[in-house]
Amino acid sequence: MTKIILVDDHKVFLQGMEALLSRSEDFEVIATFTDGLELMRYLAEGNLPDVLLLDIEMKAISGVEVAENVLKQYPSIKVIMLSTYFSEDFVQHLMESGISGYLLKSTGFPDLKAAINKVAEGSFAFSPDVMDIIVKGFGSKVKTKSASHDDSNPLTEREIELIRLIGDELTMKEIAEKLYLSEHTVKTHRKNIMTKMDVKNTAGMIKKAFILGLIE
Repeated sequence: MTKIILVDDHKVFLQGMEALLSRSEDFEVIATFTDGLELMRYLAEGNLPDVLLLDIEMKAISGVEVAENVLKQYPSIKVIMLSTYFSEDFVQHLMESGISGYLLKSTGFPDLKAAINKVAEGSFAFSPDVMDIIVKGFGSKVKTKSASHDDSNPLTEREIELIRLIGDELTMKEIAEKLYLSEHTVKTHRKNIMTKMDVKNTAGMIKKAFILGLIE
């Protein structure tokens, strides 16, 4: 059973979410909060959920700040942001922070339930409109890089293969042995991939590769 914490400063929405999720045998709502600071105090006591559903717009402290603090202090928690709006820069910033999902509050319950299950299993979940923005944003960056490097195919077959092996949780040494390359060469490929995909770390690379359909 997936343990969930809900945080939203709109009490009606919060109560409605809790009622819906509590009806499912797959979920256990262990706590709800209308304030991010109350959440942080609760987590500090050792009460950690599997998935945190977090509203972006809150009064005392924004959901973005809460998400960043939670992901830094409690990396085992999967964070799904909830919002009524989105923008490319906003979504990209949150992805780099390490969130596992970004859903619009207009999302239906079946889709919400599926998203929570995917995130709990270690995957990612984004509303279709949010995914469109991410993919378009990535595509525009790829075009810019391609134009400057005169390269219409920013990721080579070898680089895509490397992404998939990293996604399968192989170490750099294991990948080097599998591909008959030196460990230094594999690390160089990884660095080049992150530059082309415009991400800061391996986690960001895997998330973007998943969204673009390069890995499952």
